Amino acid sequence: MKTKFFGLIGSAWGQRITFFAAIMIVMAIFQPVFFSWSNLLSILFAIAIYGIMACGMLFVVLVGGIDFSIGSMAALSACIALTFTSHNAYSDGSVIIAILISLSVAIVVGVIHGLFDAVLKLPAFVVTLATQYMLYSLADMHIGSKYVHLTDTNNLYYAIGNLKVFSIPMPVIIFIVFAAITAFVLTKTTFGRRLYAAGGNRRAASLVGINTKLYTVCAYIICAVAAAISGIVLSSMNLTASYVTARGYEGTVMMAVVVGGVNIMGGQGSVSGVIFGALLVGVLNNVIILLGISTDYSELVQGVVIVAAVALNVYGATKKRRII
Repeated sequence: MKTKFFGLIGSAWGQRITFFAAIMIVMAIFQPVFFSWSNLLSILFAIAIYGIMACGMLFVVLVGGIDFSIGSMAALSACIALTFTSHNAYSDGSVIIAILISLSVAIVVGVIHGLFDAVLKLPAFVVTLATQYMLYSLADMHIGSKYVHLTDTNNLYYAIGNLKVFSIPMPVIIFIVFAAITAFVLTKTTFGRRLYAAGGNRRAASLVGINTKLYTVCAYIICAVAAAISGIVLSSMNLTASYVTARGYEGTVMMAVVVGGVNIMGGQGSVSGVIFGALLVGVLNNVIILLGISTDYSELVQGVVIVAAVALNVYGATKKRRII
């Protein structure tokens, strides 16, 4: 029994749950307000945004890539969608068209990223980092000012980020639906299985007839679309959009991904792990705020957590290979 217990604690999931439980105990002692409904709701709101992004990022990381432009993609999508809607009197039709335009732009960006990675073999981090600056600039030029506001709260755009269904906020529902679809695609479809194969070993996957280039492009498209959806939801929640919308979310999303046990070299990771990573990151950020820790230190904590998570993942993978 002891062997099984310590084996569970020593596993990746055991370590995550133990860390999570330790946070709960600390907050129960020093900040009981952590468990209030209003605070838990704020955590869920935060998780919903970068949780969607993290699910999208999962596809890219599974094929051995990375996308640093998700924050800027979210900003551009938010600016496009909200300005188009506001210029058309907030009609439901304009909201739908605005969303479709934003998603179309995201698809184009995803295709570009995928082609640079799969065909031209350029480093994904360099390409997407460059795209990040370009997309932020495009968002700034598009709105022509610092902010565009959602001034009418009786329309479909407002409902996207503020409507509640059985007391559950719409952003949380969108996140749950997106995560469920992601889980189904990755575990129950041929596309998902081939995506894992393409990321695990591109050469071997190519030899068995898998078009690794196509799957890489598709992964970047899904990631960009996820970022666009997040940006639209975030702008609805905040009643505003700007070129700095979702700025800095890249680090939070990557932390959720690596804490969730996704192998940054590709081919290994799960939606359940990403969801847990997003939850842990959301709780950690909330704890930092409640304990009154400076935002400067919060970024330091995030960096330490990312390095520790990657080290644990590498250690676990090395240990597994030794056993095999």
